[in-house]
Amino acid sequence: MNILFYAPLEIFHRPTGPGIYTSQLLKTLLKIDDQNRYIVWHGCMVKMPPYLRPFQPPSDLSDRVQVHLTRFPTRLFHHPKMRSFLLKFAFLPLADWLFNNPQVYFSPFYPFLPHRRGALVLTIFDLTPLTLPHFHLPTSVRVSLLTLLWAKRAKHLLTFSEAVKRQLVEWLGFNSQCITVTPLAADKRFYPQLPESIASIRSKYGLSKPYILFVGTIEPRKNVITLLHAFAKIRKDFPHLLVLVGARGWYSEPVFAEIESLGLQNRVIHTEYVPADDLPPLMSGAEVFVYPSLAEGFGLPPLEAMACGTPVICSNSPALPEVVGDAAITFPPTSVEALSDALNFILKNEDVRKTLRQKGFERVKQFSWERTARLTLNAFEQAAKGE
Repeated sequence: MNILFYAPLEIFHRPTGPGIYTSQLLKTLLKIDDQNRYIVWHGCMVKMPPYLRPFQPPSDLSDRVQVHLTRFPTRLFHHPKMRSFLLKFAFLPLADWLFNNPQVYFSPFYPFLPHRRGALVLTIFDLTPLTLPHFHLPTSVRVSLLTLLWAKRAKHLLTFSEAVKRQLVEWLGFNSQCITVTPLAADKRFYPQLPESIASIRSKYGLSKPYILFVGTIEPRKNVITLLHAFAKIRKDFPHLLVLVGARGWYSEPVFAEIESLGLQNRVIHTEYVPADDLPPLMSGAEVFVYPSLAEGFGLPPLEAMACGTPVICSNSPALPEVVGDAAITFPPTSVEALSDALNFILKNEDVRKTLRQKGFERVKQFSWERTARLTLNAFEQAAKGE
């Protein structure tokens, strides 16, 4: 079976959730699958910037893995009118011609290429642009709607949680038999770090006091303002810093205005995006990890924190309870009071922190990228057979 795997080149640079998913899935599929051939398509780009590097398959797989980059303007490919054009002519054999008729077309991203033969398999990360449109840019809402129109053509859909699968089935009428839940996993580099590694990373980022950690893009959906207000309520009782790790996303300005309004300039540190190797020691050194998101398709950072032995507080928004189980303290995402109470409780109780650490280690064992890849491969096979 020939499988076309759409992996846009730009998502491998400073990866966040989508980039982590794509790279981990691709690497693991190539590790476990010794039968099929893969065409890794990096999308469209006329000239590759020097900071981007194409995927390099293992040398022993060079006969089964090809890497392609189509010489076409990136901005034009992603232009709204082009996206509408591609969907309107979705049955043209463009991808068939470019890639010699693969049996499976897999895309974790939009837009995709028109094709006539082969089975389309799409990943639906989440439906938050539709369920929480006021927390997304209008372009994100439009892309989500177009993705769902492509999904009607797909033979099979992948999601990361039962919560998103239920939304697809109950709200949008998709066939549950054609949807596979493929939970994500923490990478193996997330584990409790040595004291010297933690000391080094604390020195690098100026973390001279104990700290509470958040990791994620600074954007409305991540609900950082609720975290700021909860932290402000307990700041006189604890010496901790609040460390925000993540790039500034759209409409992040109110977060930084709120830091000033609450007088937290000396207690909140924003690191921006950090190198991937810095995350495990940052998580390992935190007293507690907090994830107050309003909605997630999965929610990988809490699992990564658990793998590092850090107690977790997270919201009970879909689909986070599926991720953390009983290994975290959960709270309603809009309740400042509930979050401040949870912070106060966990910071005052070392026994609670120890219990959550142990539960976290056990919880992490239930997830693996190998399981994710095997579920994905099974979905490819079902789609190719027309099941």
